[in-house]
Amino acid sequence: MRLEKNLGLLGIVAGVLACGVYAQAETLSGTVVDPQHLVIVGASVSLLCGNHIDTGKTDSEGSFTFTRQVFPDSCSLRALYPSFATLEVTIGPRRTLTLQLQIAEQSQIVDAKADKLSPAPLESVSLSANQLKEISDNSDDMIAYAKQLAGVFSGSDSLYVDGLPADRPPPADTIASITINADPFSAEYSDGANNHIDISTKKTEPKFGITSLGISFGPKVPDGLNPSLNSTSDTANVGLTGPLLYLPFAFTTNLRYADRQGNQAVEAIVPVVPGTPISSVDAAPIADSNATYALGLDYAGAETLRVSASAYLMTAKHTDLNAGAITLPEAAMRQDSSGQEVRVTFSKTGQHFLSHGGISADWSNAALKANTSALGVSVSGAFNAGGADVSQETNQWSRWTLKDVMQFNWRNHLWSFGATVTRRGDEENTIPNPYGHIYFDNSADYVLSATTGANNGTAILTQGHGQVGYVSYAAAPFLEAEMLRKPRLSIRGGIRADVQTAGGVLVSPRLSAVADLHGFILRVGSGMFVKTWTNDIFLKVMENDGTHLQRYLITNASLADLQAGTSTLQSAIVARIMPDFTPTRNWLSKASFERPFKSFVPGVEYTWTDGTHLLGSQRLSSPTGFTDWLESNRAQQKHQIHVRALYKIRGQSFTANYEWIHSRDNTDGPFSFPALQNDIRAEWAPSSAVAAHNVSFVANSRFGKALALTLVDSWHSPQPLNLTSGLDPEGNGLYTDRGGLPRNSGRGPSFNSMEVFVHRRFAVPELLLRARQKTYLDCNIQVLNLLGSQDVSSLGGVTGSPTFGQPLAAAPGRSFRFSFGFSH
Repeated sequence: MRLEKNLGLLGIVAGVLACGVYAQAETLSGTVVDPQHLVIVGASVSLLCGNHIDTGKTDSEGSFTFTRQVFPDSCSLRALYPSFATLEVTIGPRRTLTLQLQIAEQSQIVDAKADKLSPAPLESVSLSANQLKEISDNSDDMIAYAKQLAGVFSGSDSLYVDGLPADRPPPADTIASITINADPFSAEYSDGANNHIDISTKKTEPKFGITSLGISFGPKVPDGLNPSLNSTSDTANVGLTGPLLYLPFAFTTNLRYADRQGNQAVEAIVPVVPGTPISSVDAAPIADSNATYALGLDYAGAETLRVSASAYLMTAKHTDLNAGAITLPEAAMRQDSSGQEVRVTFSKTGQHFLSHGGISADWSNAALKANTSALGVSVSGAFNAGGADVSQETNQWSRWTLKDVMQFNWRNHLWSFGATVTRRGDEENTIPNPYGHIYFDNSADYVLSATTGANNGTAILTQGHGQVGYVSYAAAPFLEAEMLRKPRLSIRGGIRADVQTAGGVLVSPRLSAVADLHGFILRVGSGMFVKTWTNDIFLKVMENDGTHLQRYLITNASLADLQAGTSTLQSAIVARIMPDFTPTRNWLSKASFERPFKSFVPGVEYTWTDGTHLLGSQRLSSPTGFTDWLESNRAQQKHQIHVRALYKIRGQSFTANYEWIHSRDNTDGPFSFPALQNDIRAEWAPSSAVAAHNVSFVANSRFGKALALTLVDSWHSPQPLNLTSGLDPEGNGLYTDRGGLPRNSGRGPSFNSMEVFVHRRFAVPELLLRARQKTYLDCNIQVLNLLGSQDVSSLGGVTGSPTFGQPLAAAPGRSFRFSFGFSH
């Protein structure tokens, strides 16, 4: 019944969107990009319809727009820019296009069919700034929308800004375009099954203007589990651009502040024990804030050279980290963090080449402090209370990245070579909770120990000072080329070498092809992808090596002895890395076909991922206690079938994505342990947090030039849920026992969320502001979780516990957000 209701509402909304299809003139828009999907500013774009020709230039976002009462399918677009081959494309039924120019060997015009030979898979999309501003004034919201439109349902994100890796997106008003999964088999990158996100920034124009000046707010948002609890969030931002007097540079600056206050539900079940400091609560406070400042410079002295420099500063405060679900606020932590980034990028277009790259430097600092310093107390599946495992912790890291890529056209084939070099250094200083942490199998054991001093718990006590540091270097040279280029066929191949500290040299071959077979577009590709290690895994092993921090397992522990500091230390736990430790490799293969019709483009794609040398841990007995061995002997097998249907008519678009995923592995990450040590085979099971069935629907409708309405609906089937017994029969303090059940044998809840975005642009009368440039007021309304669904994200997974099968966390209820901003 609920599904029928949702589908009915979805149909009504889609019908309303379709009502505007014939109500206005058509708009044809798009973006011109180079071979690396970086936007090209100032490119000449002509619309050819019969004997009529309209010509314009791309703006600072690389975008162009044409408006007519009707666009015959026989119309074509022609794009020109110095040192690039002229591209001419028949528009057909499309009303939004991305024109990718290729480097010219000689004066030439690329056949219109070349546009169809894009290496982009079905799970790909490229959105311009004009399309993104209709969604939100927040960079993270823009990325989330782009992923939904592309039909991305799983995998981690790999973010790049102007070709360089980044940890955070730039301010929204500086984004020219966002592209998802442009070329999955490019030898320039090694993202593999990750979601490759490219952000191109705008070229700043040397004139004074307002890029953003606005606020975002909304009424109280109800908690997903307890509607009587709520939270509010507000943001404010200002962005300016202008020239540097007497210098060929233009600047842009942006300041943004966000604040979130409220409460979140706590579902812990705490038995009442008189005289103990632990008591039940139903909510944990939320108090988060962050401020960011960005300053950018653009060189504007040459048409074929762009040099950009930017500096980024961030500060953030978070309270009650990890609180919620069954964790009480007293066991949470508060965090203060800051980050800085400086980057310089360049793009140079020559007569027969394109060179781009840059250098970036990042620094980050974070300080965590426990809310309380008391003994940590946990009862399986009931509550986590007392102090956190760490009393204080500071983290600092820095990263330098240098990249240079050269592309050139030789014998009518595009060649590309280059390298990326990275240095990263991490430092961590940990002061453990001096009282340690005690675990009980059930609430009755906790009450017995609290009232009688019974020795029926298991404790982990950590001593020492965990001050460690680690520095790693990585380099990745690559070479790729078009091996064959015909009007209806393109074959590309490449090779990449990944070198990392202690990881040796691993070579990754890549091969892909695109063909136009009687109107069917066929894409195939295969290649190996190396996943480099992150420094944090080495820091954790070094920290717990028995020299810096000393961990002890105490069986038959009591609350009274730990609180008094009189417990007898028993089994030592030290961490080590296996001698055959090696980087993770993924072999990825794809095959897809799509058939463009007049207004309808369906497609199907199959992806196979074979992962080897994934990371995991085991706790094995040693003469002094236990050793936690970090290993690289885990594996993954993943099959995906993705179906996409795209329908466009008169500027309106409707996109539906369905993906079936069959993924199995035997690890949940570097520091996940099996239920039975030395029995990795029994861990082979459905992958955690991966739903088998996933659906998304996106409808975009425009009413005139100034009003846009977007509907997004996402659904996925239940995800695998790991069920544990809450017991520790092996006596190693891990509590990973499943009572004989296979890994991930349970099923969590399904998920459904519908969102609506409304954007309206108003031209501000000149009499009000007396500005030299046209000023606009952009208004956005966001309605999240439109249906008010209780989208549970976590269920109790400890069998026999009071929270087993009960919702522990959920997405917020229905919420409304209003954003207003001025811009030129």
